[in-house]
Amino acid sequence: MFFQSPHDLLLRYKQKRQQQRPPAQSSFLSQDNIFNIPVKRRTGVRLLGDLYHISLSIGWTAFFAATTGAYFFINLLFSLCFFCLPHGVSNVQKNDFWADFFFSVQTLSTVGYGYLYPQGYLANAIASIEVFVGVVFTAIITGLVYARFSRPRAAVLFSRVATLSQRGEHMCLNFRVGNLRRTPLINVELEAIIARTQQDDTGRETLQLDTLPLTHGHIPLLPVSLSFTHTVTEESPIYERDKEALLQQQAVILLTLTATDPVSAQSVFSYRMYKADDLLPKSRFVSLLQPNNDGVLEVDFSLFHSTIPDGTSDTNNAPSPQEPVEAQQQPEDAPTPPSEPQG
Repeated sequence: MFFQSPHDLLLRYKQKRQQQRPPAQSSFLSQDNIFNIPVKRRTGVRLLGDLYHISLSIGWTAFFAATTGAYFFINLLFSLCFFCLPHGVSNVQKNDFWADFFFSVQTLSTVGYGYLYPQGYLANAIASIEVFVGVVFTAIITGLVYARFSRPRAAVLFSRVATLSQRGEHMCLNFRVGNLRRTPLINVELEAIIARTQQDDTGRETLQLDTLPLTHGHIPLLPVSLSFTHTVTEESPIYERDKEALLQQQAVILLTLTATDPVSAQSVFSYRMYKADDLLPKSRFVSLLQPNNDGVLEVDFSLFHSTIPDGTSDTNNAPSPQEPVEAQQQPEDAPTPPSEPQG
């Protein structure tokens, strides 16, 4: 049939969109380690009501773009008001929009060169409102820029992978955390939880959260780098579960760090998520302490993410210097070689 009803066209369009839609990801995390759980609807949070949080969370490029856009929008709005007033601004020719626009820029910034000034009660009232808006706008932008600069950030580096190594009778899950600043972090708290899907008695798939206790979950000082370990005992949520089982459960390990920055005396926070693909069985991290050319041990952050098979050694033992070969002693009863004739 050449003629199709709008309902049939809409149905074909939906079917085509469904075929072109990429398959759903089987993990709670995306490639950027961000939660990949779709949210159908959020209530209680409005864009304008949460504008302060949005202004702090966006990047600098988006922040300056939004600030510049708001600045030009305010000037454009007031310049249209002056443009609609005949002879509202002195020394401005009729239908000269750009002159009114630059007068709005001068008024918003409270510069006032003196050549352009408002005429009449209505023009002065509009200029007074624009001056007030300019003062408030400058104060808001100044506060946001200061808040973005003064916001404490933790320069913390997490290992890209987590290793599973044998220590004694138990298997251990290891993470590596490094401090990239010269000043150490104090009062460091590290917590690990595992999120995975599990079916209840009714067959419905639910999300289960379990805590992974760490051997050194609290340390008073983190100067450079340290490895944190979860011992896989019988009480561990990952006991007798290999990598394939964690992949089937779409397991995700969340590692959170809370510490105090001694410079700003403020709390800093950072986190890292590990998927089941990020677990390396029978592996361990390479030691960061390596000798330099002078034989002094130093921390080499280029080896921060390096791993080696469990049970192998990563120490670079320099070959010992060869001992001098001792002269062979001749027995006492050995004949003395004849001396050369002297002549």
